[in-house]
Amino acid sequence: MSHAEVYKAFRQYFPTYVGENIAAWFPNGRNSIRVREANGDEFIFSFNNGKDWKFETIDSFLNGKKGEK
Repeated sequence: MSHAEVYKAFRQYFPTYVGENIAAWFPNGRNSIRVREANGDEFIFSFNNGKDWKFETIDSFLNGKKGEK
């Protein structure tokens, strides 16, 4: 899935976060984007399908990566 498709899913699931609230978004790996809000907060949105997705803080994402092989 392309990062643009992941962002499209993000917009559908979290419409209150899009528009003026989003300063930028960036690719963050396979099926994952990093979203920067206008206030400087950043989040990770990972999307595989409608029943398998995550929206988490940067700290939560990085803590989940610790110890990963």
